[in-house]
Amino acid sequence: MHPLPSKALTEFLMTLHPGDVVAGVVAGIENFGVFVDLDDAPEASAGFIPPPELSWSWISSCHEAVSLGQRMTAEVLALETEVRGQAVLSLVALQPNPWSLWADRAGSVVRGRVTKLVPFGIFVGLDDGIAGLVHCSELLPAGPEQAVRIGDEMIVRIAEVDVPMRRIRLSLVGTDDVGAGSRTDAPLSRWP
Repeated sequence: MHPLPSKALTEFLMTLHPGDVVAGVVAGIENFGVFVDLDDAPEASAGFIPPPELSWSWISSCHEAVSLGQRMTAEVLALETEVRGQAVLSLVALQPNPWSLWADRAGSVVRGRVTKLVPFGIFVGLDDGIAGLVHCSELLPAGPEQAVRIGDEMIVRIAEVDVPMRRIRLSLVGTDDVGAGSRTDAPLSRWP
């Protein structure tokens, strides 16, 4: 069982508020998040960053976003003073949300490169760190592995954008006549 937070730590945390910007050093990196030694905190690891708050891009490990000993600035999301004695922090809250750039792009036809094959479909990179999913129901019956390879360029239609969930659903429907006078938005990606 985790010991209850000390009076000094609780008092320090009570000086913080959601929306405050704090600084500190990465003290520990785990699969479930990152521990941060906050400046002026009376105890170590007074800050914690959950994985979704580390990067707007999809990461498979917290180690992809930060390094042990790295100095950082983060926004306070919430305070947990009764059990763990930590400030829940966010790095992404201090950065522009790249997903919001895609919110009004539903219906657009864009180019991208296949970045990942999974049993339920194909992920297509649309912009730096942003990928959408073409569901396997739109692919050949043999599955994603038989349809394309990682690195292949694809023309896809943005079917739906869910900004809060950081998801883009892509479709192959309506992309057959691209180049034959249909409306195609310029891709935001670096690919031709």
